[in-house]
Amino acid sequence: MNQDWTEEYFDELYLKYFLSTQNEELTKLQVKFLENLLKPEGKILDSGCGIGRHSILLAKDGFKVTGIDTSQIFLDEANRSLKESKVENCEFKLLDMRKLDFKGEFDGVISLWFSFGYFNDDTNFAILKGFHSALKEKGILIIDVENRDYILKNFVYETFKEKDNLFILERRKFDPITSIIKTHRYFVGESFRKDYLRYIRIYSATEMINLFKAVGLKNIAIFGDYAGEEFSILSKRIIITGKKFD
Repeated sequence: MNQDWTEEYFDELYLKYFLSTQNEELTKLQVKFLENLLKPEGKILDSGCGIGRHSILLAKDGFKVTGIDTSQIFLDEANRSLKESKVENCEFKLLDMRKLDFKGEFDGVISLWFSFGYFNDDTNFAILKGFHSALKEKGILIIDVENRDYILKNFVYETFKEKDNLFILERRKFDPITSIIKTHRYFVGESFRKDYLRYIRIYSATEMINLFKAVGLKNIAIFGDYAGEEFSILSKRIIITGKKFD
């Protein structure tokens, strides 16, 4: 598994065709779900914040939010949106989730839209320990990933779409030994071609629960979607929460 695939993957094309196209109503639903779990007006770390969709809405509702990402392009867009919103209790930092050094600073840590699982198992576990360390006593960790069971039952080997005279093709391959999906994405246009590789470790609900337990989180709960539905094998996502008790 290539540890550095993220350095090239999250660029202007990803921003234009994947981040900027996210549904605003879905973002509001996600934030409403989060607010029902987070301490009111608490201090929140948004890991893999992207363009700040969730961070800014949480800040508007009184939370003190620090969003981190490794893409300066995304953070520039986040800061533009933040300036337009005129919200003051939110900041964005260029920071790799593998290098967190926060100690008991946050009432909540969130990692949404499969921002977890980018690396090998040891690194992913170290990231979880960093999240745990960043939490205050009784702080909550909320992670949203795709459900391995659902993906494998409904596996899509290839997708194709056209936007702005660009053809976007994705081909996927699943490794049953590592539980990693390798995606080869192609952008093809007139006199233009660019392609990317992405490696995502997908998890079952049982694996995520065991990881949360292994880093010391308790009161673990799991949901199937942002409406708070009960998790099942048919759930597209795993939304898992756990609390820190020293």
